[in-house]
Amino acid sequence: MDYAAQLIFLILLIICIVTDCRRRIIPDIITLPGMLMFMLLHWIRGDLVWWEPIVGVIGLGGISLFLAIISKGKLGGGDIKLFAMIGAYLGWSVGIWAFLFTFPLAALLAWPLLIVRKVAPNKLNVPSELPLAPFIGMSTILLIALLQKVAEAHV
Repeated sequence: MDYAAQLIFLILLIICIVTDCRRRIIPDIITLPGMLMFMLLHWIRGDLVWWEPIVGVIGLGGISLFLAIISKGKLGGGDIKLFAMIGAYLGWSVGIWAFLFTFPLAALLAWPLLIVRKVAPNKLNVPSELPLAPFIGMSTILLIALLQKVAEAHV
């Protein structure tokens, strides 16, 4: 994708991260139009096989929905739609890696916080739940940066 599309994606991603951190919500007004826009953009540009963004939306959204159901709502609807938007932007083949990188990245921060909560429960105000959007965004941005480095190395 070109820099304009990448900039739009990053702006949408940052809005989702900020609103999730501040209000624990990821607005549909960002993710739903984002999904449609990126699928349409790929279709117009022809830079991905036509089914990649569609399967990205359905696949990442579906896997996220399944996780939300089995976790009894610990993964929220906004997270589901954010993953679907990422699937629309990256396509299935790359988007699944962003999905898979999210949870180990979140665990790197969550485990130390859980230990601190256990060791000093009354001394520090450690949240019991963390917003997931920062980890979704970080894993996606790191993956995009890695892919760009790989592409530069092969040009």
